[in-house]
Amino acid sequence: MNVLIRLQLILSIVVCLTCAKTYASQGTIQTNTDTSAAIAAIRTTYRNINTAPLTTQLFKYESAGCAEDGQVKYFFNQKKEIVKIVESGSIGDGSWSREFYFEAGKLIFSYEFQIGGPADGPDTKSEFRTYVKGDQVLRFMDGKNILPAAEKSADALKVSYKLIKAYTTKKFAEALCE
Repeated sequence: MNVLIRLQLILSIVVCLTCAKTYASQGTIQTNTDTSAAIAAIRTTYRNINTAPLTTQLFKYESAGCAEDGQVKYFFNQKKEIVKIVESGSIGDGSWSREFYFEAGKLIFSYEFQIGGPADGPDTKSEFRTYVKGDQVLRFMDGKNILPAAEKSADALKVSYKLIKAYTTKKFAEALCE
């Protein structure tokens, strides 16, 4: 009898562990499916923004040690909402361009391109993509590599909202060159 009870107990534990693994894997699949669906929706919104008739406003800024020939271009939809911001500039032998896409006033995607290097050497190019939903990073990419969200993706969120605020003050260097 004692052996039978132990056998039932062991069998129950094995069944519980198997069920737990199954539910955990289904949760992971569900999360990956949710993330994939959210990224697909972001890509659709990105395409819609870039094909829609938008109005624009361009502003220039400079700040010693931060940006030369800085530009911020705001894109507005028919409802006069900011749906895209492109910020670019250069310093020394390097330059950058950052694009921020918004839906209902919230950042959904950012793309950053940097190029630069020593004057007598080859240029290096970098591309960063950040997919965001509800101010949470869904995916961060360095080139074609998917990486854990890092300081670069947090910076995209911070800068995008600073640029939204800077539209009213027109103090772009102050917002971007802390």
